[in-house]
Amino acid sequence: MNKKTTCVATLSALLSIFLITIFTASCSEKNEQLSAKSSPIQKADFHISPSGSDTWSGTLPEPAADKSDGPFATLQRAKDAVRSLKERKKSDILVYIHGGTYQLSKTVVFNLSDSGSKDATITYAAYPGETPIFTSAQIVRNLKPFTGKLKGLPKAAQGKILVADVSNIKEDFLTLYDDQGLLPRARSAGFITEKKGNGRDHFLYPKNQFKNLARATDAEIIVRPHHAWIVNILPITSADAQTSRAQTSIEATYSMNQLHFLPETPNAWIENIIDELDQPGEWVLNTKEQKLYLWPRSQSDIFAPQLNELIRIEGEIHLEESTDTPATHIQLSGLTFKHAKRYQLAKDDAGLQHDWDMFDKDNALLRLRGTAHCTIDRCHFLHSGSGAIRVDLHGQENTLSNNHIEHIGGGGILLAGYGPGTKDVSKNNLIYNNRIHHVGEVYWHSPGIFIWQSGNNRIANNLIHDTDYTGLILSGCMTDFIAKKGRELGRTVRRHEIGKLKKGYTHEDIHPYLHSHDNIIEYNEIHNVMKKLGDGNAIYVRGAGANNIIRRNYIHHLITPMIMQCAIRTDGGQRDTLIAENLIYKCSSQGMMLKLNNRFENNIIADIISPPRGYYLSVREGPMTGATIKRNIFYSSNEVSEYISELEAKGKALNEDRRGRELARAKDADTDRNIYFSKANHQQGKDMLSKQRADGVDIHSAAVDPLFVDPDHGDFRFQPGSPAIQMGITPIDFSKIGLRDITHAE
Repeated sequence: MNKKTTCVATLSALLSIFLITIFTASCSEKNEQLSAKSSPIQKADFHISPSGSDTWSGTLPEPAADKSDGPFATLQRAKDAVRSLKERKKSDILVYIHGGTYQLSKTVVFNLSDSGSKDATITYAAYPGETPIFTSAQIVRNLKPFTGKLKGLPKAAQGKILVADVSNIKEDFLTLYDDQGLLPRARSAGFITEKKGNGRDHFLYPKNQFKNLARATDAEIIVRPHHAWIVNILPITSADAQTSRAQTSIEATYSMNQLHFLPETPNAWIENIIDELDQPGEWVLNTKEQKLYLWPRSQSDIFAPQLNELIRIEGEIHLEESTDTPATHIQLSGLTFKHAKRYQLAKDDAGLQHDWDMFDKDNALLRLRGTAHCTIDRCHFLHSGSGAIRVDLHGQENTLSNNHIEHIGGGGILLAGYGPGTKDVSKNNLIYNNRIHHVGEVYWHSPGIFIWQSGNNRIANNLIHDTDYTGLILSGCMTDFIAKKGRELGRTVRRHEIGKLKKGYTHEDIHPYLHSHDNIIEYNEIHNVMKKLGDGNAIYVRGAGANNIIRRNYIHHLITPMIMQCAIRTDGGQRDTLIAENLIYKCSSQGMMLKLNNRFENNIIADIISPPRGYYLSVREGPMTGATIKRNIFYSSNEVSEYISELEAKGKALNEDRRGRELARAKDADTDRNIYFSKANHQQGKDMLSKQRADGVDIHSAAVDPLFVDPDHGDFRFQPGSPAIQMGITPIDFSKIGLRDITHAE
């Protein structure tokens, strides 16, 4: 395998025809610009401009002819001016930020003194038709041709390398950018860690593969440890060429063994070593020598990020107490954020589920930490090493709307409340109409949207596509992790609030402490996710609270060579979830996975690709009392279709998953009024229905053509006289799914 290919194949682009006139498939930059230009120009209290000065009044949009007055130069100065103005003005305050680049050397922090009020919102907005860009990047100066000898430098790179002394760059950088975006670090070919002898903080690599690893001062291993759903990036502190054993400074999430499901697939590679600098665009940083070695791919400037976060809105947080005081009524609109640092794991980090992100960590371009009634609207986030937007700890009645998030090293949007305990102060937020794509470009496991320990939120009309792992995650804490104290979840538990749990505690004992409840996830479009990692989903729910609703979402073209993909999946003890009126189309592996008492009603699952498990799979982790599989359409245009996977007839060994849990059957749930139809083989649906009825279920179901308008081209509206309507299946209003036109936002 070529070392520059990923461990799994990159997939084909979205098919050219999708639900024409029904779904909005993308949001173009042109439309965003037009909407900005159409915004009315209001009278502003203050202006900021790259041509301004912090010694001026900030009340003029541009410098006066005699340069005696004009706009401010910095956001920090405008923030201070707003504090003073608030004392005498009790209505809305508007600060216009004019186009240009604003380089930040310190994170701009808005705190309680910068709050607005119910009757006086404070807005920092792009001047209509202009694009203000906030960045922490320092341009790498003095790049010169490297003419000396560099031990280990490949022949292909000799004579093509530039070198720069970076001692003038204050902060070390782990990502680097040019005008095209992220520059790849020098990277080895993928390899499989040895079968035995690996741990969380050490690994064995193939003998003679890295002869000079011991002298590489800044090398890191990028590893998928044992499971297919996480990527760790760990600094290598030492390596022994004789034993091929390397030590890392931070522990991986799991032991760094070969992949459980894919033992023959490379699970690791090494970055930032001179021996692998052999492609245009690659670079190596030597912090000991303070030298950057780069094989440029263009004539662009080179940008080195310097801050973990660019802007933080922060209230008064009391981590151990029951109450916080949030910063309120601050709005950011039309701003662009780029070039923040890539985060690293720290020894005291507390991981969210499977370490897909970290608890209360400064790893996003924009962070709301203890906020209420704040709005982030029509902003653009791109080319950065970590995440885009975080709402941490206390977060209530905030709105994240109409934003564009792309080419981000970490996740798109994260709502993360407090860990399991009695403190429940992350709720009632709106994540609406955001376009999120190409996230997780460094940390592949990073989702488009991640809701953790946060409830009563509405996540609607977002478009998520082209991610390396799951599109949208809703989670909290699994039952068995409450008693654990490791990095993954255990450190987030508020044990002083829960107290000592009795031995053999159950889900019912911890249910009051799971705060991801009563969320509504609706009208979202998700496609082409799961492009690199395995055992993931378009929408994933695990360890969350009760009464979450996943409805009227369009999930399509989950096309991947990896195993164990699912469009919508409830997992690991998840209960009390309604999944209704969703369209799942052309997805790999399986359409839906259900456990326990969750309900699957009025959905369409069409054309699952090469299903190893079928259109639908149930796994029994306990009684399925209350579970439903009703009024769904299982439609196939293929010759082979396994509508509901049932393995018990094939022997007990296949009737259990890898942890020994028995696979459930359709008869374990209230299963009825479904349609099973194969266009290529009508008998398949009839055979399925006959088997179901023999099991005492699907008594009122049918094996008939549901009469879609044009299923060959993705149009799943019902024709007049459709038997689906007679069955009581509610038509899905596809016109409301996906991005809304932000010039006429609802």
